[in-house]
Amino acid sequence: MQASSPIITQAPHSPVDRDGRPALGAYRGYAERVSWHALARDLRRGGLWRKLHTKTWHYASIVNDACVLALAIIDVGIAASAFAYVFDRRAGRLLTNVSFTGLPGTARFTERAGPGAASRFKGRGARFAIEHRAGNWHIEGQTRGGFELVARLDPATAPAPLCAIASIAGGVANCTHKTVGLAASGSVAVGGVRFDLAGGTGALDHTHGLLARDTRWRWASATRPGLSLNLVEDFNGPVENVVWIGDELLPVGPVSFAYDPSATSRPWGIRSSNGVLDLEFTPIGERREDKNLLVAKSWYVQPIGTFRGVIRIPERPPLDVNDLVGVTEDHVARW
Repeated sequence: MQASSPIITQAPHSPVDRDGRPALGAYRGYAERVSWHALARDLRRGGLWRKLHTKTWHYASIVNDACVLALAIIDVGIAASAFAYVFDRRAGRLLTNVSFTGLPGTARFTERAGPGAASRFKGRGARFAIEHRAGNWHIEGQTRGGFELVARLDPATAPAPLCAIASIAGGVANCTHKTVGLAASGSVAVGGVRFDLAGGTGALDHTHGLLARDTRWRWASATRPGLSLNLVEDFNGPVENVVWIGDELLPVGPVSFAYDPSATSRPWGIRSSNGVLDLEFTPIGERREDKNLLVAKSWYVQPIGTFRGVIRIPERPPLDVNDLVGVTEDHVARW
């Protein structure tokens, strides 16, 4: 079993180093400016190429005893989109699952993944925002269908975020930031039902890359005070595979997902090749969406459920994982 030394190197100012190359690796904290402009110029790529290959998204989730919710803002260059859902844990069902598509410019992002981040979507019938201001994250959403979210995520007691910069086969490079363990407050309302989000825990995924035309990943994410995980197969590969135990950010190496794509409501197995992780995920519900915009297509399923199993960090007692609420995901895109 390989050692899992904590990630202690601070994130660089930019995902592009002084030599104009991707600053590949896994880091603590936020890159100050998330941009590939200098790299794209060095590659002698034109504006059309950059527009077709630049993909950006900002995803927020909150879990508490009553519900699981998520909101995302996405720009794939040729189009923008956004979605939100609320899963009622007590009733065991989705209360809402809304999705919107807009023209380029409908979604807007700053070149920040941490302080100064402001990601917004404004389309027909929907307004969404994920912003970092006055030291806190503010997550807001409103639709004509009655969905209304006003939440605050406090990073005061959260562990350091992950900044992962990876090369992309068929594209160029990608920079993703994962932020976990955020104390939630606020409320979400849908269909006459309102959930108080106090006592919940939030997570964020900010991703900006020059990606391949065809992209696929399997992903797992979960967070609660003292324990969080972020795992992916394909796409960024092992550079973003980490667990947070207390304040420590620990890499776990390559992982594989074992599941039935035709029956995603059945249990998923997630294991690392070095023996550090052995987890089973049991779905209790899922969000699913297929989109065909002719020039872009997406097949997406995100089961919601619980993780159980064991994390074996070398030279430490095994850590049992029980009832850790989170999501898995299978996503296939041509964009």
